[in-house]
Amino acid sequence: MIDHDRLRAGVLACVVAGLCGAPLFAGSEGEPVRYDKDTMSEPKKIHHVSPTYPKEAKEEGVQGIVVLDAVITEEGSVRDTRVLKGEDARLVGAAQSAVGQWRFEPVRDARGKPMEVLFTVTIRFKLADK
Repeated sequence: MIDHDRLRAGVLACVVAGLCGAPLFAGSEGEPVRYDKDTMSEPKKIHHVSPTYPKEAKEEGVQGIVVLDAVITEEGSVRDTRVLKGEDARLVGAAQSAVGQWRFEPVRDARGKPMEVLFTVTIRFKLADK
């Protein structure tokens, strides 16, 4: 969660110190920052695992979209997936399992320092047309 008072204080300090080109807010201590293409290196996936369509969901004709927020750690692993959208628990579980196995090159800030970032991923479960 963003501490808005801290953010406003950071903006004021930036203006006073003349450092407005530097990132202003790196999140509360221990909290990842949402990925920002303008101030961070692009998350480059180096290991991908596709979700496995759950057998029972497939047999029942269940389709859907699962949207997750996840954290890329400073080392490039994925942790703490959180469901933003997903109505079928089987599809959600399959999506979380797959995304949790993804690996990335570490995301770096403008100074080149690895950092934890929050990103959103959408997984579509669609059955092939018969």
